[in-house]
Amino acid sequence: MRLKPLAAIAFSMMACAAIPHAAADETGSGQGKTSVAAEVSFDNTYLREEGGTAIDTSRFTRGNAVSPGTYSVDLFVNGARLSREDIRFVSKGGASGAKPCFSRALLQRAGVDLAKADAASGRTASTSASTSASASDASTCEEIGTLVPGATVDFDFAQQTLELSLPQAFMRNAARGYVPPEQWDKGVNGGFVSYNANTFRTDGSGPGSTQSYLGLNAGLNLGSWHIRHQSSVSSGTGQRTQFDNIATYAQHDVEKLGAQLTLGDSSTTGEIFDSVSFRGAQLATDDRMLPDSMRGYAPVVRGVAETNARVTIRQNGQVLEETNVAPGPFEINDLYSTGYGGDLVVTVTEADGRSKEFTVPFASVAQLLRPGVTRFSATAGQLRNDSLDSKPAFAQFTLQRGLTNTVTAYGGAVASSGYGAVNFGGALNTGFGAFSMDITGAATSVPNAQSMRGTSLRIGYSKFVAATDTNVSVAAYRFSSAGYLNLSDAASIRDISEHGGDIDSIYRQRNRMQVSVNQKLGEHGTMFITGSSQNYWNRGGTDTLFQAGYTNAFKYGTYSLTAGRTRTMDGQLSNEFLLSTTIPLGHAAHAPLLTTNASHNSDGATNMQANVSGSLGDTNQFSYNGYGTYNAGGSSANNGNAGVSATYRAPYATFNASASGGGGTRQVSAGVQGSVVAHPGGVTFSQTVGDTFGVVDAPAAAGANVTNAPGTKVDSHGYAVIPYLSPYSMNTVDLDPKGTSTDVEFKSTSAQVAPRAGSIVMMKYETVSGRAALIQAPKLGGGTLPFGASVEDEQGKMVGVVGQDSRVFARGLEEQGALTVKWGSGPVEQCRISYTLPKKDPKAYNPGYLSVQSHCVPGVEMQANGVPAKARTTAVR
Repeated sequence: MRLKPLAAIAFSMMACAAIPHAAADETGSGQGKTSVAAEVSFDNTYLREEGGTAIDTSRFTRGNAVSPGTYSVDLFVNGARLSREDIRFVSKGGASGAKPCFSRALLQRAGVDLAKADAASGRTASTSASTSASASDASTCEEIGTLVPGATVDFDFAQQTLELSLPQAFMRNAARGYVPPEQWDKGVNGGFVSYNANTFRTDGSGPGSTQSYLGLNAGLNLGSWHIRHQSSVSSGTGQRTQFDNIATYAQHDVEKLGAQLTLGDSSTTGEIFDSVSFRGAQLATDDRMLPDSMRGYAPVVRGVAETNARVTIRQNGQVLEETNVAPGPFEINDLYSTGYGGDLVVTVTEADGRSKEFTVPFASVAQLLRPGVTRFSATAGQLRNDSLDSKPAFAQFTLQRGLTNTVTAYGGAVASSGYGAVNFGGALNTGFGAFSMDITGAATSVPNAQSMRGTSLRIGYSKFVAATDTNVSVAAYRFSSAGYLNLSDAASIRDISEHGGDIDSIYRQRNRMQVSVNQKLGEHGTMFITGSSQNYWNRGGTDTLFQAGYTNAFKYGTYSLTAGRTRTMDGQLSNEFLLSTTIPLGHAAHAPLLTTNASHNSDGATNMQANVSGSLGDTNQFSYNGYGTYNAGGSSANNGNAGVSATYRAPYATFNASASGGGGTRQVSAGVQGSVVAHPGGVTFSQTVGDTFGVVDAPAAAGANVTNAPGTKVDSHGYAVIPYLSPYSMNTVDLDPKGTSTDVEFKSTSAQVAPRAGSIVMMKYETVSGRAALIQAPKLGGGTLPFGASVEDEQGKMVGVVGQDSRVFARGLEEQGALTVKWGSGPVEQCRISYTLPKKDPKAYNPGYLSVQSHCVPGVEMQANGVPAKARTTAVR
């Protein structure tokens, strides 16, 4: 029996066309939507076997009906992925397909405001409570339309995705990027050691010298506690080995306060008082716990719409946000922060086409917070400063609060042995720019000397002028009276005084000013000006730095000009001029860059330098640089130098090496850096990890690439480390199966996780391991298998369908077994394929699938004659 090719193509096209439509009808379960799948019929006049018997197409009349059971699916809500969930599908009322069940708890996690949904559907509180209780009962099933009026669901069986469409009226008003705390993943117990080892050898006219360094960053996670340790070991020719214990601390997040608790060695936040290192305890706000759109400062946009209107918000000509609002007052409070800002132009377009426009001032300084946002820190411990013989204890508290769009208030206090300080101030967002101003009063008791009292006034300003494209990004001025000391200087002066030293050896700052201006010139490039100046009460002179620069593009690349002047406190002046160009040497993906620099200073020294750099590899894992320099004039005249360096980012570490020579000296160096991670599955080597990272768990998927971490591959044990993840935000990590064995099937190549800060999260990817083969099995005695017939394994699981010329592609096979082919319900409408695969050599390279030749024995003959002869198996590429 043989199906005509044209008929086979027509049959497959009609079947495929029917499946998605029927599937949508089957799984759509919105309120008022039919629960019966639309029937599809086929004219099988041309769909016949060679004997003239018509092929049974009845199994396709109701589309791709979903069988009852529990499916692991990617759950999407209004187009955005929520999580990976195990969803139960139940068949009701004799329906041919099953429908998904939902609990109130799941919908609450999806962002549904259940109170609004209950009110709209007429459900009472007692009914809701009863339903909630029964939701955990395996014998009950709630359809989406009965819980949320107007909601629909669409299940894509092939992609294993379940799409929920929920009316916006029943959704909670959450800021963009919001991840509910119940989805924050605390991770697993584990640990890591990150290392950075390098050695540097110099040879010249005298004896050579070698310097070696090993930096360590270790961590241990136990439950919700994260312990961290930093230290280093250094040694050199003629020097003894030195060990430095840099910091050791434990950390735990305090979810209800949106803060981190730190015990051990750390530093204060530095937002109000100057940052100092301490050993003790600190509870401080962690802005990362806020949604992405609530971090940093951005004003709230308020207005009134007369109809169903569209609100468009622009900044510097770019659209930041566009949304639809209902008639009446509206408020948009989740704009993403855009650095130092630029006024917002808001356009409200009414339903009848009328529009109105208004401006919301937007300029930002570091102290500004959104309305209603609070930031605080509380610290108690011992000042950590190795230069002090006596390290005082201290306590510090700071508080910031966004009061309105325009005003943020802040302040704090510090208390220590013989020292106290109080600060208060505020920040303003105005049409003339953002201002901040605060004043700090401090009193210091100096042993064996007169006490010192003083104040410090600090003013900050920032403004973007859209009309001229000018950005005054930082303008700060600070004046301190003669008796003012910050905590660090006060501790040093008290320590010196106790030992009879000269307290004037600690410079007391008087004035400090910083300015930075950036000016865009349209198509003619960009220029900048920066300057800083500071002087002291107990030392003459002023430190001054001034720089100006210009950058633009030309036909072959870019160039920049920079001029700078410095003046030290002793009156020495120094001028320097720099010309730099960057030119790509070709248009290929890995074309190298040529960078040249020419500088000249007021000492008469001229320096010329040329660099050629680039990268190679599919993920740019290999980078290189070659340079040459020539010096003329000044103290380094005719002191030329040339060298090369290279870096290779392997999946499990990064290696680098360099060599240079010139002017009678030679230098070589080598280094390696990476991490060793211990997790519940074992030990994995990786690139250097950050404080928050993940571990991919993909059994038997050796060779798969982690697309989020270029160059990272799944190892032979099925693990890979994702070096960096963003805490409290939803991270999507994808795997590229390219490079894995053809005997491995991924049920999912994407996973999402929102880790807590400092956690080590395991990201599981389900795989099916087993042999894969292309089996050609015509019927025993002659004749082809019906095209489109289903193929099941010995457990009754469907593994594929029959294709052209009795070919079946099957995955997850054992070395020996049998498959059942069914094209009807009767015993004569099925047959059995027995197969035997050759033993697999794990060391052999397998570039393709096995091709297996066998026969399909009818069910009746199978019972009478048993298994047919051993199948012929050959490898095909």
